[in-house]
Amino acid sequence: MNKNLLKLLLLFAFSLLFNSALWAFDVDFEGRFKAGSQYVFESPSFHKDFDSELESRLGLLGNLVEKEGWVLDYELSADAKQADGPSVQSRLRPETDVDFFRAWLRLDNGDFKIRGGRQKILFGSGAIYRPLGLFDTRDVTGVVPETRGVDGVRVTRFQSATGLVEGWIVPAKKDSAFIVGMRGEMQLEGVEAGAVFQYHPESDLEDLPGFNQEMVQMGYHIKGEKEFGFWNESRLDVEIKPSSPIRFDTVLGVDYTFNVGQGLHVLAEYFFTTRQRDFTLLDPKGQRTIQQIGISFDQPIGIDIKWQVFGLYDLRDESFQIVPQIEYALTDTLFLYAHGRMGGALKTGKKDGRLFRKTEIFNGTESFVGLALVNYFSGTFWPGTFLQ
Repeated sequence: MNKNLLKLLLLFAFSLLFNSALWAFDVDFEGRFKAGSQYVFESPSFHKDFDSELESRLGLLGNLVEKEGWVLDYELSADAKQADGPSVQSRLRPETDVDFFRAWLRLDNGDFKIRGGRQKILFGSGAIYRPLGLFDTRDVTGVVPETRGVDGVRVTRFQSATGLVEGWIVPAKKDSAFIVGMRGEMQLEGVEAGAVFQYHPESDLEDLPGFNQEMVQMGYHIKGEKEFGFWNESRLDVEIKPSSPIRFDTVLGVDYTFNVGQGLHVLAEYFFTTRQRDFTLLDPKGQRTIQQIGISFDQPIGIDIKWQVFGLYDLRDESFQIVPQIEYALTDTLFLYAHGRMGGALKTGKKDGRLFRKTEIFNGTESFVGLALVNYFSGTFWPGTFLQ
């Protein structure tokens, strides 16, 4: 984490709150345990058949200082993960990983917020495909999908109950460069609309797409509801090269809840991306234009069970994934997930699609079936306040 950003935030916060402040050292804790294993069908030779993970997370959060409507609060949480199986053998993830999940301070008076540290920066309207997910590292089809977050400073100003302006600075961790961006969002006659602009230098943030490209990025999103939900999210990237090549990504989505049982929710998205010849090509198949369709169905059954199915299809190489999941609430805090993935391709011949590949090394698109158990917990260490 970039310590200079936190130092600046602390200095600014305490200069405002130090005198005659109500100190409120509230220390709540929350966290979770997660254990899961999945059987991989036709695991490559010399790879294990079961892919497993054990995760423990503990977080502390609360208020530090309150004064005249201003609050300085915090969150500090860390993950410890232990993994085993073909994903470790193929180096898709480390065997052991201990790192901060969130670690931030926030100064907040309701209309104005400034937050520094490791935090989530997410916005946009897309559900499966997220062109505006500039810092999104989630697998939306996974069990309890979450983004890991980035180290940075974000400033938010709420202009009204339905409008905001926001800016952020994220260290690129390369040549003292910074990722700098801003966005605005508001309601227009019942439709949510937003626009974003970002300068992205070359970085060492390897978890993010296009991390080693210098680009100017701009985009918009709209989202509304007229009997059914609808949205469009798009982004244009201009790569900093003599020819200024561009890439364009867009997603169109709709959803509707049918009056079946306790409500059958159906969602569909069409994703399109294309780039000019000189734009850096990341697709392993060397294709500059890609089109995919994503569909999801979900429905609660009683108060304890919810099922969900994702379907993803690539129109170019005809590969697909079907990802079912059943969530069962054993208690208010303990959840059991039965989940799986079936991958394949409609096209005959070598299986080398984007959504399903059959290779000699585990690549993460293989079919599997598995179970996961997630237990959440929370409580209070020390509530207390005193006047300076």
